[in-house]
Amino acid sequence: MQASIRLLLAGLVLQLASAVPTRTTPTVFLCSDSTAANYNPATTPIQGFGYYLGSYLSANFTNLARGGRSTRSFQNQGLWAQLLSYIVPGDFVIIEMGHNDNGTPGSGSDLTKDRAVLPGIGEEIIVVQNTTGGTGNETVYTFGKYLRGMIKDVRGKGGIPVLSGMVPTMGWTNGTLQTDWPFTGWAEETADSQHAGWVDHTKYSVARFQALGETAARAMFPLDNTHTDADGAILNAETFIQGVKVRTYLNQLCEYSVRKGCQRNSKEVPKI
Repeated sequence: MQASIRLLLAGLVLQLASAVPTRTTPTVFLCSDSTAANYNPATTPIQGFGYYLGSYLSANFTNLARGGRSTRSFQNQGLWAQLLSYIVPGDFVIIEMGHNDNGTPGSGSDLTKDRAVLPGIGEEIIVVQNTTGGTGNETVYTFGKYLRGMIKDVRGKGGIPVLSGMVPTMGWTNGTLQTDWPFTGWAEETADSQHAGWVDHTKYSVARFQALGETAARAMFPLDNTHTDADGAILNAETFIQGVKVRTYLNQLCEYSVRKGCQRNSKEVPKI
């Protein structure tokens, strides 16, 4: 009888173990916008930093950044649910948003995009008419509220959420690149309040572009003031790794970053 019980318990343990997928090496997922997205080098001069980021990591890497998305639209369009479906316990999810969250929800250019959020990190809401998703009335929240929900979702899947400051646009004044980016500040406040990982990507990218000088930095933005070429994308990938390495409480993610400075490893960049 006891032997039968032991066999039954052993079988249950095996079933439970197989029900929770695991990986020997975690995957790092990137949730972001066009500044991080993959582009085909044969068809456009711009490139997002996520195209190169995986070659700086020894972990698996999946770039799910999509152009034109905000914290709001990334979720409304099902991209966030798709990302969550891929997570297994121990995976990392980097969330870097802000470029498309700006604006006034439900008015102006947002009428055709449905991506603007309320500023700040509070609990304020506004009800607007969603014009692109066919959902009718939509309750729109603050940037911080959306981020808090995303952090909770990742943790609910056993993942590790890491918020990251947005890479800068070319906002120069008398030879000085803008350093104060509200969405970066709100992301950092949210990371602190939720005890989530934080990478000050903005700070390190601003410093690198500033060191190059306005003329050389602008040369990395072939179409506009927001989207980099390949050299700018590599710079932003390197500064992300730099930001990871200086945050001691990100030691788990740092473990999977290339050890020697900001040199890429032997992994190839994506084929598009």
